[in-house]
Amino acid sequence: RLHAAAGDEWNGYEREVIQTLFSRPRDLVLFSLLTLQNPQLAWEQAHQTELVDTQVWEELVKAYETVDPSAVLPVYQQLVEHELVNADAQNYRRAAKRLAKMRKLAAHTNHAEQTDAFIAELRETHKRRPRLQQEFDRQRLP
Repeated sequence: RLHAAAGDEWNGYEREVIQTLFSRPRDLVLFSLLTLQNPQLAWEQAHQTELVDTQVWEELVKAYETVDPSAVLPVYQQLVEHELVNADAQNYRRAAKRLAKMRKLAAHTNHAEQTDAFIAELRETHKRRPRLQQEFDRQRLP
């Protein structure tokens, strides 16, 4: 509300607001991403504050992949690994979709082979999870 109410005078308040929110990484990143609509600033803040909130990272990578597709690949990898901690069909579906997204972002870059190697490693590590393998197949993952 302060951002909207400040209007043209926002620049005078921005530094103080960001400093105040810096101790609350989730709020800081969401403020920069959603209110200021600045994915680049939100990305930098997420790394500076060592943001751990996976829901915020999910929102952030969606916005930031248009800025720098290669930069979001490690974050997508962490999100996939987080999904696979618990055996659950819904988690498998999300993980497989994220991996497909990673392949699309990595295509025609020097990260394509690394992404496929990560997927192959996951297939091997989780070979005793047939439902996960099925989701990988459904997404046409290598």
